[in-house]
Amino acid sequence: AIDYGSFNDRGSSKDNATHSSSSSRPSSSAALTYISIGSAIFASILLFLSPSTTHQLPLLKMMAQQTTTDNNLIPDPSAYPHRLFIKRTNTSIPILGFPSVALARLSDPTQQPLANRAVHHAVEDLQIGYFDVAPEYGDGVAQERLGPALKPYRDNVFLAAKTMFRTEEGSKQDLENTLRALQTDHLDLYQFHSISTQDDVDTILGPKGAMKTFQKAKAEGKIHAIGFSAHSEPMAIQMIQSGLVDTCMFPINFVSYHYGGVGQGVLDAALAHGVGVIALKSGARGRLTTQSGDAVHVPQTFHHIPEWKRQEMIHYPVVTSPKYYTWYEPEDDPVELNKLVLWALNQKGVTAVLPPGTMDLLDGISDVVRGKSEVP
Repeated sequence: AIDYGSFNDRGSSKDNATHSSSSSRPSSSAALTYISIGSAIFASILLFLSPSTTHQLPLLKMMAQQTTTDNNLIPDPSAYPHRLFIKRTNTSIPILGFPSVALARLSDPTQQPLANRAVHHAVEDLQIGYFDVAPEYGDGVAQERLGPALKPYRDNVFLAAKTMFRTEEGSKQDLENTLRALQTDHLDLYQFHSISTQDDVDTILGPKGAMKTFQKAKAEGKIHAIGFSAHSEPMAIQMIQSGLVDTCMFPINFVSYHYGGVGQGVLDAALAHGVGVIALKSGARGRLTTQSGDAVHVPQTFHHIPEWKRQEMIHYPVVTSPKYYTWYEPEDDPVELNKLVLWALNQKGVTAVLPPGTMDLLDGISDVVRGKSEVP
C-alpha cells in the first residue's frame, strides 16, 4: 500500500490536562503508556518540505489515470450511520470523516490529479460525506489540493476547517484564505485549532479574540457553526462551558482513556451542554521516540501559520512515523485498528471519528461501518 499522509493534529497529555492555568506549552506525559500526547507536534505542517513524493505514489498515480470524468455521483446519505452533531441546527453527520491532512504531502501543483483521485475515491467509492482540513496541514497545501478536488461534490458534503490564529485580526484573514483555497463561499463548521493552554482560551474569548471573527462570519453566513479542537481536558471543558461553541474535537483513544484518564471529562461536559464530539487519535497504537521516528525540520517562515506556533515547534521538536508520516504510530493491523475505532465510536457522546491521516488505512475502516444502520 502507498501512503502520502500525515495525521491531522497534535495530541494531548495528562500533564496538559492537569496544568489548566499555565500558558506555557507542556511536555508529554509518562502517564500515557503507549501514546505520546505531547505539545507542538504539527508534523503535517512540514510534509510539503520533503523531497518530491511522486516516486512514492505509483498506486495513486495509476488510480488518477483511471479516474472517470463522471462526477455526477454524490455520497449516499444512507451509506453510514448518522449522528446528531450540531444540536442548535439539528445537523447530523456521518460517523466517518475524510482525513484531508493526507493531502499535505502533495506539495507540487502537478500532483493535483492525485488529490482529485483520493477525493473521488472517498466520495464515490467509499461514500464519505464529511471532510475536515486546516491551513496548518502542509502550510496551506492540504486545503489548496482539497478545494478543486471537492468542488464537484461541495453541495453534498459537510466541510469543516480550522484556524490556528487566536486573534480577531489574524483569524479573519485566515478564514478568507481558507474559503478561497477551498473554492467555497461558506464552511459548514469553522474551528479553533489545537487549544492547549489557558492563554489560548483567554485570547480567543477576549475582547480582540478570534471568537469575534467567528461570530461575525456566522452572522454573515460564511460559517454555519463554531467549534474547536483541543488537547487539554480542562481547556476543552472551559470552551464547552462557555456556551459559545457547537462542536469539539478531542483525542478519544482506548489507551489514553484507560491508562491516562483522558477523555471522559470532555465527553461528560459535551453531553451536558449539547456539544457534538469528533474523536481524534482513535486509531493510535504507540508513541514514537527519537530512535523510532524521523525528525521534523522547522523552516524560517510559514505562510499560513502564526509565528508563535513556529517557535513552539522549535522548542518542542517532534518526530514522525517513517512509514505513515504521522506523529504517532497508527495501528495498522486491520482487526486491531477497527477495534480501536469502534471502541471510540461506542463511547457515549462521540459523534464521529477522523481516522489516521493516511489513505492506506481509510478503506479498511470504511468497510467496517459502511452500509450499517448502527455502529457495530
